[in-house]
Parts: sequence; structure tokens; C-alpha cells
Amino acid sequence: MRVTWHGHSFFEIEADGTTVLVDPFLDGNPATDASPDDFGADIVAVTHGHHDHSREAPRFDAPVVCQPELAEYYGERDVEATGMNVGGTYEEAGVEFTMVKAFHSSGAPADAQFDRYAGTPAGYVIDDGDTRFYHAGDTSLFGDMKTVVRDIYAPDAAAVPIGDHFTMGPTDAATAVDWLGVDDAFPMHYDTFPPIEQDPEEFAGAVEDAEVHIPEAGDPVVL
Repeated sequence: MRVTWHGHSFFEIEADGTTVLVDPFLDGNPATDASPDDFGADIVAVTHGHHDHSREAPRFDAPVVCQPELAEYYGERDVEATGMNVGGTYEEAGVEFTMVKAFHSSGAPADAQFDRYAGTPAGYVIDDGDTRFYHAGDTSLFGDMKTVVRDIYAPDAAAVPIGDHFTMGPTDAATAVDWLGVDDAFPMHYDTFPPIEQDPEEFAGAVEDAEVHIPEAGDPVVL
């Protein structure tokens, strides 16, 4: 599995010939100047409805997997979308997406930024048959990370938010990584806006066992 962070919570995952984009975010993302034409997405996974995670999914000309409420929202905009929910697994192009809990809020932008209920926020365990990658979405630290996610879904690698203010901060994110028992970890959801400016090295220094990757945006990591 080849994993590329493009700033914020936007990850590109190349798995056995399939390209997955999670929470693509370009406009307003200071870490990248890429355009949708730079990505050959086979599927887009969206964790929740906030604009910095959901708004740009239709730009990539690929089917979307998301919550049922967001799938209805995208369908009204002529976007092919499959709705699923926490605990379910969906397969597309040989890759399995298992939706797991996240503790956050969610609202889809239409006339205003949060004027439509967008379902339950979530994370995904993305499994290509060789590697399981856990994208935690926007979340706080919560106990299921060291029981359900670790013991049942057994991810090999994890991306966790460290920005604080809207999600957990570096210390709680490091605890999350240790609870998950993963071999590899990536920080995300930081340095995009002033309230979430963080030093990812603080997070890396607090992680006890996993190898922490802090790549420049656009630089791939092979797991």
C-alpha cells in the first residue's frame, strides 16, 4: 500500500491498482496546489459532512462512499454515491471500507455552511488484502480505539488528527496510536487554519512504539 498525505485530512491510497481518496480537500488547503486532474481516483471516501472534508468529493469524477445522509445529498447533485453506516463494510475495486465510530459533529454545506444534517461522523478501516489503514476522521480520543478498532479490525497503520480545538490534540493522538497498536502512524488535520497549528514532532515524540511518518505533502510512503 502506498500512502500519500496531501495536507489536512486528505489522503491518497494506492492499493493493488486502485486509487482511493479520503476526504479530498484542495481549495483552502495551504499544503497543496494540486488540482482534481492530478488524481486518477477510483473511489472517494468521505468521513463526515464538514466542508473541509466533503465539499470537494464531487470534483474527482469517481464514486463516493459515505453516510446515507451524505449519499442522498450527493445524489441530489448528480454524484454517484453509496451510503453505508458504522459497523458496515463496503467493497469497491478490490478494496474494503469498514466504517467505524468517530466522535465529532457533522453538517453538509448547501445555502449555509452547516444547514443540513449529514449523518454520524466516522472513520474508515481500508483493507486491500495486505494492509489495513485506519483513517480516524475528525475525532476525540475514545475507548473503542483500544478495543473494537484494535482487537476486531486490527489496522496496521493509522492517520489521526492532532490539531486540537476541533479534534484531539497531539498528546491524546499519541495515546490513540499506542492504544491502536499499529506499526505506522501519520498525523493529520493540523496547520491548515490558525486554531489547529501544531508541531507534529511533539506528537511523534509522544508515540511510544509506532513509526511516525511526517512527510511533506505529496510525498508518498510505502507501507
